Amino acid sequence: MSDAEKQMYDDVAGDYDIIWATPAVRILWTLLDRNLQELGDWNGAQVLDLACGTGIGLREARKFGAKGLVGIDISKEMIDVCKATTRDADQFQLHVADCSQSLDHLGLQPKSFDLVIGMWLLNYAESAAQLEGFWSNIAKYLKPNGTFLGIIQNQEKFQPESMKTLKYGARESNIQPLPSGDGVKMHVEFDTVPKVEFDTYVLKKEIFEGAAANVGLKILKYVKPDKTILTAEEQEDIDWWQELLDEYPNQLVIATAA
Repeated sequence: MSDAEKQMYDDVAGDYDIIWATPAVRILWTLLDRNLQELGDWNGAQVLDLACGTGIGLREARKFGAKGLVGIDISKEMIDVCKATTRDADQFQLHVADCSQSLDHLGLQPKSFDLVIGMWLLNYAESAAQLEGFWSNIAKYLKPNGTFLGIIQNQEKFQPESMKTLKYGARESNIQPLPSGDGVKMHVEFDTVPKVEFDTYVLKKEIFEGAAANVGLKILKYVKPDKTILTAEEQEDIDWWQELLDEYPNQLVIATAA
């Protein structure tokens, strides 16, 4: 991530969490919550959240009983917001660092985390090499048979139809192929007040999976949103939601040591 892009995240830190109120992002909350419950018993678990942002993933893990809660983000402002907005934030061990680079200086114990979370971590990678850097840190700190749970963008369709307008509260635009041919760079904006916007990257699925395999990780499954994550009231208006479900912008990825 360039200095300019890092500054972009610093600038939106104080308002970042409002994107969860948009339909495009809000449906991920139920998807995340459900799958985290299904993946195991997290009572007393050690959890590492890479690109932890304002601490949403850490708070979710704590809700399920996790105790060793470590968060790392490249933006000091995001970490500061996490500290300011989280009840009992002193339960979290928080660091400012680039999660695509070596984290040895933080003193974390390799192979010591039951769960590694990466919510929109892997879409910061501008190249296959940087992507492998992210995967390497996941592999390094994950216990044998531990679980990685992340949120990533749609790799099959770089700009889903649902993201061509602000119908669902978010829009992807300015899609530019990367010079390497590995994927695309795009601009993402949210229909929020104040407006939240930033740039992101999506690499091709074969590159994504290859980088994971190179560091000894196996992708178990991708989880796409479906109508079961909607409330009963929302399901009564399924025609409005259907395009977002069919042309989904984001999904979960679940992986473990190969």
